[in-house]
Amino acid sequence: MKLLYATTNNSKIYNMRRRLQGLPIELITPKELGIKIEVIEDGKTATENAIKKAKAYYQATNMPTIAGDSGLYIENIPEEKQPGLFVRRVKGKELSDDEMIDYYKALIESIGGKSIGYYITGLAMMTEDGLKTVEISEDKFILSSKTSNNKHRGNPLDVITIDPVTKKYYTDMTDDEFKNLGHIFDKECVKFIKYNLFYTRKTIKKD
Repeated sequence: MKLLYATTNNSKIYNMRRRLQGLPIELITPKELGIKIEVIEDGKTATENAIKKAKAYYQATNMPTIAGDSGLYIENIPEEKQPGLFVRRVKGKELSDDEMIDYYKALIESIGGKSIGYYITGLAMMTEDGLKTVEISEDKFILSSKTSNNKHRGNPLDVITIDPVTKKYYTDMTDDEFKNLGHIFDKECVKFIKYNLFYTRKTIKKD
């Protein structure tokens, strides 16, 4: 079954394909369809932004569509400096990868060099059966003011993100090691997709 992922973020596409390995799902991207839709992400929550994207791409393609958005929250950071939904946008400026890394390194350095961070992610899926959503509080991780020497897979902050169990930077892990972390988000995301693609209201009614 084809599923459109309403994002142009290569990191998100890479990770979603990794999660869906082994399932009868072909993940399609807007680039592969030759479409680009500008969605104004002005929702008050990650879920609201995900809904806007899922609806826009579904209406354009009539294809089952999933979209997501996340907010980043860091312990010991004052509320006015919390990234929240604006992880890459600071004071109205869209940061490049290098600027983003430097900004968060300095932010973490200002509170001692390490802190706990976590994402809250909203997912929305549009199918012929309508709109479904879920909000997922992701696993906590350690943010450091020191960087790994290895290149990130797409998320710039992976070079300063450390797994609290293995004590390894995300970028120092192999693909298998990263997959085997068994993140809550990976499990809940796959569960959400499988239910809404394969166990729709039509299927339930037939049972």
